[in-house]
Amino acid sequence: MNKEDKIREQLFDDLLDATEKAQDLGITQLVWMGITFFTQMAIDCAPTVTDARHLINQATKSVKKDKAFEAELEK
Repeated sequence: MNKEDKIREQLFDDLLDATEKAQDLGITQLVWMGITFFTQMAIDCAPTVTDARHLINQATKSVKKDKAFEAELEK
């Protein structure tokens, strides 16, 4: 695993920890907060709003149902 993969894995773990700490908000608010946070970050950091919206659209298209996560929820 290279350095960037390790950073991505740690970020993923940190995001899971943050959502666990905020779970009392409920899934709807957690998802809303995450989407709005990262959408705003994309818009603020991209060269143009169009570039940000393209990035957001591409990220959205890349997401698939996580069967392992779904199974974990059913426990």
